[in-house]
Amino acid sequence: MDEEIINSCPAALLGTSSSLFLNLINALLIARCRFSPSAQYPTDYGSKLRDGDRFDFIVVGAGSAGSVVASRLSENPKWKVLLLEAGSYPSSDSEVPSLAYHLQSSKEDWQYKSEPSANLRLKKRQRAPRGKGLGGSSLINYIVYSRGNRYDYDGWSKAGNVGWDYDSVTQYFRKHENVHGTDENRYGRGGELNITKYEEKEPVMVKMIDAYKEMGYSHDYSEEKPLGSFSGMFSVWEGKRQNTAKAFLGEKVKNRSNLFVALNAQVSKLLVDSDSIKGVEVRLNDILLKIYAEKEVILSAGSVNSPQILMNSGIGPKTHLEDLGIKVVKDLKVGENLQDHIGLFALYYTVDKSATKLDFRVNQVDMVYEYFMHSKGLLADLISTFVAFVNPKNDSNVHSLQIYTWLQPRYFFNDPSAEVAMDAFELHQNIRHTLKEASQNSHILQFPIILSFPKSRGRILLNSNDSFDAPLIFPNYLSNEEDVSKLKDGIRFMQTLMKTKAMEAYNPKFLRYFLDDCKDFIFDTDEYWDCMIRNLVRTDYHLVGTCKMGPKSDSDAVVDPRLRVYGLKGVRVIDGSIIPTILSANTNGPIMMIGEKGSDMIKEDWAKKIDEL
Repeated sequence: MDEEIINSCPAALLGTSSSLFLNLINALLIARCRFSPSAQYPTDYGSKLRDGDRFDFIVVGAGSAGSVVASRLSENPKWKVLLLEAGSYPSSDSEVPSLAYHLQSSKEDWQYKSEPSANLRLKKRQRAPRGKGLGGSSLINYIVYSRGNRYDYDGWSKAGNVGWDYDSVTQYFRKHENVHGTDENRYGRGGELNITKYEEKEPVMVKMIDAYKEMGYSHDYSEEKPLGSFSGMFSVWEGKRQNTAKAFLGEKVKNRSNLFVALNAQVSKLLVDSDSIKGVEVRLNDILLKIYAEKEVILSAGSVNSPQILMNSGIGPKTHLEDLGIKVVKDLKVGENLQDHIGLFALYYTVDKSATKLDFRVNQVDMVYEYFMHSKGLLADLISTFVAFVNPKNDSNVHSLQIYTWLQPRYFFNDPSAEVAMDAFELHQNIRHTLKEASQNSHILQFPIILSFPKSRGRILLNSNDSFDAPLIFPNYLSNEEDVSKLKDGIRFMQTLMKTKAMEAYNPKFLRYFLDDCKDFIFDTDEYWDCMIRNLVRTDYHLVGTCKMGPKSDSDAVVDPRLRVYGLKGVRVIDGSIIPTILSANTNGPIMMIGEKGSDMIKEDWAKKIDEL
């Protein structure tokens, strides 16, 4: 029930002025209805599920891949498709692009923490956000849409993953894309996912294009030419986040009579019969149900939960499972090969007021009005629309680093929501204090430097034989020294870029802060930056690889190139966990592509079985 509005000055407005004011309030209340997202999605079928129920396909996880898989399989009206999601409907907060920071540690986040990495100086557990709810991690991510490049997918193919080369997968990106803001013909039109390409408007961002050109990087990055800067694409349309459930399970799909979506339904394990998977065990309202699949179970629970479910089912590393007292069904390297784009998110420069058109002060009422009435303004804005892919060593025509430019206007650090953002990056208190002090008189540019191809590898393990116990995430960051070296290259690159002629007008100055752990190192030496990196490196939220795809000859592979789990019938994994080698860009778009291609494979395989009959 809405809180009662208290009229503190009942006689202040009379006549026409009162009517106009009430019309304004009514318009805002009506606009609020556009942010009641549950109506956009299928009805929750969970209360109708019964022990022993049967479906043709059971899809576990309604995230970036699972939403696609369930949507595509239910296109066949003869197939009954059950989609099980551990979370619930997306919140209204998830609709607002600028609130991405606020979604970490919310009910839409599994709230996992990774285990300390031995090669970091900072020995603490870090946040490992994973989406929970219809849309999965597309609910809580920073909405960047990218594909990766030709070299990524051709590399998968050369490793023995037939059909996963760039030319083969491109059609699956185009299938779901509906790109606005560009006429480039390489992108899809008319697909389910609305994507907006942005152009730079702020003066400093426009000048960044010139700065990169001085460094030899043109503003024409593409999948075929993966070096240079570009204005990014985002899964945003008309000021609202386009999560994958909205795109693939929304208005045109939600009423399909053969699609059943159960929320707050957490799968504990697979039902195994010899070498076949017959269904799943799922917890719904604290009751365990056994639900059966006539054809296949598809795990789309993500790079943490898909390996967890497999290992709980006895499918995984033999020694680890035996140590926990879990009966081994199939000895596979489930949970291994964990990869993540890691980055340094604590490189800042102050710039003069002329760097942005934004005022030093923001009227919060105007900001809220502009968004709720017109879906525009600061709440609809993205943290960054400018990114560059660079290779400071110039030893390849493929980038080694992805560098964002985030403009943090003065008001940002003087707003209570800034604390939420700084929490997201787990910034040291000294850094927070320095940022707040510097922002009193300057705008700030933040330059996250992201490793394109980290060499370090981690793993996922079970914490116990309790199927609902949170798994252990061992990212093993910086275990390969090459990762440290490349991040240092990125710092040196940005120092040079900030000295270009293009940036002179904004008087950029490096914002120095102090960490006690690095006080004994001379500032700006390699040793100093080594210390800072090992204190400050963080996840870029792109955990992949834990159910590796590979040919039969690959002893590390968990699934074959058709995404079937080796040695078992009736189960596939279709999500980011199958990625053999991490892509060079943000992973949300590629995971949707995996959902598209995986769905087609299922359709092809079952059509073939019918033909054989």
